Amino acid sequence: MADRRVLKMLPYFAALFIDTFSFGLMYPVVVALFHFHWVIREYPDAVRNVYLALAFSLFPLGMCFGASLLGDLSDALGRKRTMLICMVGLTLAYGLMWLGVASHELSWFLAGRLVSGLMAGTGPIAQAAMMDASAEDERGKRLANVVLVNSLALVSAPALGGILGHYDFRAPIVFAAVLCVLVFLWIWRSVVEPPIPRKKLVLEWSRPIQVFAKALRHPEMSSIAASFELFQLGVGFYYLFIMVKMTAVHHLTPFALGLFSATMGAGFVTGATIGYARASDILKSDRTVALFGLLVGGSLTVVTAAPIGTVAQWVLVYVIATTIMLAYVATLALISKAADKSEQGWALGVGSAIVALAFFVTGLFASTLHLLPLWMLLGGGGVLILAALIPLRPRPARVAQTAVP
Repeated sequence: MADRRVLKMLPYFAALFIDTFSFGLMYPVVVALFHFHWVIREYPDAVRNVYLALAFSLFPLGMCFGASLLGDLSDALGRKRTMLICMVGLTLAYGLMWLGVASHELSWFLAGRLVSGLMAGTGPIAQAAMMDASAEDERGKRLANVVLVNSLALVSAPALGGILGHYDFRAPIVFAAVLCVLVFLWIWRSVVEPPIPRKKLVLEWSRPIQVFAKALRHPEMSSIAASFELFQLGVGFYYLFIMVKMTAVHHLTPFALGLFSATMGAGFVTGATIGYARASDILKSDRTVALFGLLVGGSLTVVTAAPIGTVAQWVLVYVIATTIMLAYVATLALISKAADKSEQGWALGVGSAIVALAFFVTGLFASTLHLLPLWMLLGGGGVLILAALIPLRPRPARVAQTAVP
């Protein structure tokens, strides 16, 4: 019986995989593409850097708005229909990116990046659908499965993107589009949605702004959210510009860059699973785990700005990914604990919105590559991660004053 329930969940796991896979697949491909000979030949340096900034930032910009809008859509139309809409949208997005590469017209590629961000809401919707279909005592197991699926996608996506992109930049795009079509057919034929109450469809473009405003006003969450934003800004600088450095300075091929990104993904997996469990046992509290991860991860990120060798960067990317994932998981736990039970959906939405905003902002800095050296961008990322320690530090307990007779 349990096995049959797991089989019924497989289309949801496939949707989860696609959501994370789409994020990790394209970043090494984007970096390598903008260093390819026809892009260098046809686009001046300043224009190419602006386009690179847009290629990085349009996806999280679309994600910032799309996640909340798709959530509203799923409450009104149902989880299955919304996931099908996402799969169609992602297939269209990859079609636009393919057209941009095939025609040497990067505006089509950028349009595809924006659409893919708007449609990158299948993960939360699939998780909600699994919770709808799971008994109360099964939800913990389902969430553990979610972590496993996301981890597999984090490792496989950049490696596959680099391997396929090494032979043809259109290959990873076509592969992702085919995956979306297959998952669409799987969800369409296999998913039977349980009857749940539907809400009236109300789409509010201001929803991400409302999420941030409420977090900043929240008495327990404001300092944690501020720390998480600084943290994710620093991670965004490292994630984007270490790949640029490995391509421009260390001359990695698309294949090697994909393996480098997969090493980062392996660090994320280690930090989210074994690392976090071990750190929690030793350090006892999520706040202490987060502070440890920020201190070590931020310090090592500063080191990557130095003129060190390729092997050293390869070792550092694994250690940094492991430690920042400790801080990521622990900070999300603090955000969740700061909200009451009726606010859990909103609280986790805060985390997703902060990540999207941070990667949007850091993506824009790619347009400054002809003005700012890479060491400054990477070092700045490390400083931002270290700055996240300040709002997260334990507050001194207030000592009640007694009146002196």
